[in-house]
Amino acid sequence: MFEFLRDKVYTIDGNKVRLLSIILSVIIILASYLISFLFAYIVKKEFRKNRTMNKSFVKTVTRFIKYIILIIGFFIAFQVLGINLSSLAFLAGVIGLGIGFGMQNIISNFISGIIILFEKPIKEGEYVDVAGYDGIVSDIRARSTTITTRDNISIIVPNSNFITSNVINWSHKDPKIRLHIPMGIEETASKLDLAKKVLLEIADKNQEVLKEPKPSVWFIGFGSSSFDLELIVWIQSPIRRHYVISDINFEIAKKFAEHDIDLTYPWTNLVFKNGLQIQQNGELGIANGNNDIVTNNSNNSVIQPSKN
Repeated sequence: MFEFLRDKVYTIDGNKVRLLSIILSVIIILASYLISFLFAYIVKKEFRKNRTMNKSFVKTVTRFIKYIILIIGFFIAFQVLGINLSSLAFLAGVIGLGIGFGMQNIISNFISGIIILFEKPIKEGEYVDVAGYDGIVSDIRARSTTITTRDNISIIVPNSNFITSNVINWSHKDPKIRLHIPMGIEETASKLDLAKKVLLEIADKNQEVLKEPKPSVWFIGFGSSSFDLELIVWIQSPIRRHYVISDINFEIAKKFAEHDIDLTYPWTNLVFKNGLQIQQNGELGIANGNNDIVTNNSNNSVIQPSKN
């Protein structure tokens, strides 16, 4: 059988290739796949035993070594077939020229994935905001990264977006973040101290607000019809910021009502020129010389006495 496999020769484009070489090449490629996955399994098993190891670092090293093992396997397989890789340079150039434009994004995302794995601007488990999406980084792959939003929706983001775009990493180095909660209160100077006291009490009673750094209240400025304040608090995780802001806003509305502190809202004062007035039924009219209001209904002018 061995002699048959050795002596059986195929001619491919003028090159003679033994059947034995083809079988050995396939075995080498399959073995490289098996070794790479076996290596990954051993590393993951050791990681489960030693929790002190950084998960992201372990995953980066594992993938890199898997790529190296596969590349070495294919290189050996080509050598066994008797294919000189240097002779493929021209063919590779022609193929690269033909598909370069089509593969540009794929190659860009692949290179970006390698940069992410080694430079680590983001890591699994971190909370990020990129390309208009925010969520937890759940998986980093060679071509793309999966972000899981708070609504449990998986967003597949090309890796190049993390390299070429501005990325907000809420969890980078220190996950603590500061929240700014703005509000406007009535223009009554005597209630400023009371409002500040109530806001600090609300922050102190919220279990998700950190004691250090301490919460504070800023007097931002004088609005058109309000005193503009801002409650500043720190929380441990950016993932919870929307829930904390909502809870605090509920408490502000309730406590301010109990202490008779009015919250102001934007309003607009309309000034009509040329005697334009609004009637009780919501229609517009123009006052004539007799102080009557002329309205236009279905293209018919109607004069109604004005009510002064």
